[in-house]
Amino acid sequence: MKRYIFIAAAFAITLASCSKIYDATPVNNEPAIGFGSWAETLTKTEARVQGTNTFLAGDTFAVYGYKDKSTPAPVTVFDDIVVTASGNPVDSWDYSNHRYWDTAYDSYTFFAISPSAIGTEADGTNSSTNVNPQTGAFVTRSITFSGDDNDILVADKKVVAKGETPFFSNYATVPIVFNHVASLVDFKVKKAPSLSTTAVKVSAFSLSNIDNEGQLTVTAAYTENHPVASWTNPGTARTTYGPGDGVNDDVDISSPITIAEDTAFNTASPTDPANSTPLIKSLVVMPQAFRNSGGTNPQTLTISYQLGTDPTTYTRTLYLADFDADNDNAEGPSDQIGSWEPGKHYTFYITIEAHAISFSATITPWTTVNGYHYLTN
Repeated sequence: MKRYIFIAAAFAITLASCSKIYDATPVNNEPAIGFGSWAETLTKTEARVQGTNTFLAGDTFAVYGYKDKSTPAPVTVFDDIVVTASGNPVDSWDYSNHRYWDTAYDSYTFFAISPSAIGTEADGTNSSTNVNPQTGAFVTRSITFSGDDNDILVADKKVVAKGETPFFSNYATVPIVFNHVASLVDFKVKKAPSLSTTAVKVSAFSLSNIDNEGQLTVTAAYTENHPVASWTNPGTARTTYGPGDGVNDDVDISSPITIAEDTAFNTASPTDPANSTPLIKSLVVMPQAFRNSGGTNPQTLTISYQLGTDPTTYTRTLYLADFDADNDNAEGPSDQIGSWEPGKHYTFYITIEAHAISFSATITPWTTVNGYHYLTN
């Protein structure tokens, strides 16, 4: 059996220190600070479909930030202010108790998290905010993934300088660019041309030992204004995923699923599979490193399938740590994926190849034996 994987996407994250001085009143009658939002690489509690990159009416993000100049110290302006989307498609974002631009300051810096509740759940009670509005840094409560939720977004740090256009100079909308901090995963299966005339059916498919509980940490160290996020597993919580666990997953394996043929498959020069049968679609998972076969509780994939009229059910268990990124059909360590990282969408391809036991027949010629006997009188 060959192992293939294709990867897509990338991302990064941020954080904050605290001043309890707030500016919430109009300043010099300037326009209110307004926000717009786009998902760059982009919960179920929100309108947006998990795993997608499009906000919908009712979606929210919490904004944090401060205004600054050489002296005095920076002043917090936004601390867990909820901004809500409206329109279909979304054409505006608004919040209560508007803050106003203060031209006596040199710049504003903004941080944001979506959905908005994430920033207030450090103790699991929604009673306190743990995001630092002057660095963007935070650590969440322990979050449990179910496969179709917790597609959390963290925004790039946005700095708006007084002399910039089109922001501080003419009080334009501040664009907030969000990044996915979970991982998105698909699993697809196909059969090689050697089985083109053979029906291949998968009767069971599951992922095991998948870490599904952890805390999201965003540090104050932004990389070129991108947040730096990491997930830590506070315990040993692991789960099993199967068909039907992804976002809006319509895969039904209650009856065996017929697998499509990869007509482009070539063992000498393999290409990314052009035709495949999805078994898990848009699974939202916690980023994690893969444990290999020699480690404890390695993340595995188990698949059971039947070939044609062969009464045997073949069951194979694969280690996620063994999937390659280069699709070179080579055995052994080459370019293993190694982990699920924040903001990346992974598609794992499995190609089933088998060769029927065949026979040929010949008949061994008669062995010639001559017999001699002489009769004499």
